[in-house]
Amino acid sequence: MGTLIKLELRKILFKKSILITWAASLLLGMVLIHNGSVSDVYADVFFKSYGYTPIMGLVMFMILSGAYTLEYNSNMNELINTTKNGKKKLVIAKGIGAGLATSIVNSSMVMAIYLDGLRKVRFEGLDMPLKDLWYFKGINSNLNVLQMMIILMISVILASFFFSQLGLYLSSISKSASIPFLVGGLIMGIPYILEPFIPSKFIAITPLWGMMSSQLVKYEVSTGIMIIQLVIFIVGCFIFPKLTYAAFTKENKR
Repeated sequence: MGTLIKLELRKILFKKSILITWAASLLLGMVLIHNGSVSDVYADVFFKSYGYTPIMGLVMFMILSGAYTLEYNSNMNELINTTKNGKKKLVIAKGIGAGLATSIVNSSMVMAIYLDGLRKVRFEGLDMPLKDLWYFKGINSNLNVLQMMIILMISVILASFFFSQLGLYLSSISKSASIPFLVGGLIMGIPYILEPFIPSKFIAITPLWGMMSSQLVKYEVSTGIMIIQLVIFIVGCFIFPKLTYAAFTKENKR
């Protein structure tokens, strides 16, 4: 199993198109933050982290869209499905490999933005309360900058696993890489695009804001919504792999 996961991880991350897009995204993320006071810089860090989610989604669904296309197009799925344990191991390995790959890619992009900001303020003011930043103006939270950075990073990693399992399921039910790319991208992108037109209480329940937990804090979403988000992510990480397995093994019967 460990070897299969390593192979999946290598296949995903060393694809030329992924490497180029990922590297370009990191370079852009390292020059995004404007110079200014410590509070202005940290406010810009959280503002730009959320603004970067379309690029995260682009790279993420580039990774996920063709996850099962190779097996289907080469009819390898039929061969794999003849082995009792092989098909199960493949689905599990793809799930873990994709989750790790998207987590590495997304967290590295957020980290690039963090480092750009931290470099500009020389790592000072990490204990500054969020309420002192213009981005979080008016909130009652007692969280400080460092705590929000850690929470945001954890939610990005957790959501990366969720979106990975969703993307793999979409790939398993389609022989075209474009379908999971478009559908997955829309699920993540529509709340971002429609945010100016839809009340925040509706967007708060979308996976996008669960991923970017700074939005949940900024809009002071209730604890109940945060718990629901967490439950959705955890349940999704268990349910989608089962659906993917069912779809992949069903393909052999068509």
